Amino acid sequence: MMKLLAGTHAEVREFLIDYLEHALPLLKRWQFRLHLLLCKDCADYLRRYDTSVKLAQSYLSDPPPPELVELTLKFLEQRLPGPDGAPNPDSR
Repeated sequence: MMKLLAGTHAEVREFLIDYLEHALPLLKRWQFRLHLLLCKDCADYLRRYDTSVKLAQSYLSDPPPPELVELTLKFLEQRLPGPDGAPNPDSR
């Protein structure tokens, strides 16, 4: 693994969340930024990670459509065993 003045690839992954949440001490933040400037792989990794987090947050912020909830509940009712543990007779 290539060791840079600004840290290693493993350190970038280790401090990624703290970096995105602005929780790194100033010196470590500057080292992190320097590494990202020098290392295309880590910069790409950070970009993909950040995009994934934002995408997941956007899906979690919107409630599911009522139709989806209804279909999911019907599906589960048909497939899950009843309260006595017996299979649901309608599940076939």
